[in-house]
Amino acid sequence: MKHTQENGFTLLEMMVVVAVMGIVLAFAIPAIKTFNTSQDLKQASAGIRDQLTMAHEKAISTGQTQTIRFMASFQSSDYHIWDGATASPSWKLPSGVTYSWDTGTQNTFRMTSDGQCLDSGMIIVTNARGDRDTVSVRLSGLVLRY
Repeated sequence: MKHTQENGFTLLEMMVVVAVMGIVLAFAIPAIKTFNTSQDLKQASAGIRDQLTMAHEKAISTGQTQTIRFMASFQSSDYHIWDGATASPSWKLPSGVTYSWDTGTQNTFRMTSDGQCLDSGMIIVTNARGDRDTVSVRLSGLVLRY
């Protein structure tokens, strides 16, 4: 009599593997969502810092004052370069990120051709979890994110 050896997994072994994968995913999905929410906030504050820095550099290079305003849902944007009549170019905050207007915050910054800023203050962005990120603009024209 010949004995043949069967290769493969039993149904029970497969069910155990699927159950373990389900448990791992149950813990991983909320962590991934939290990570994405946190990254959106960092992306928003980095974008704000970058555009303020760009406005500062453009004011110096063109010799014209650059005004950047932070106003949610204004002319289909959340922050923009303002020429007195139109918001162009303009940018949107990521979904779920909003401004937090507290003491010391400012919604308009004017960068001048000598590298200075006529306004100083902060732009604070927050997400649905209550996490906050801050961009600070100094009268010297220095833009910091923390």
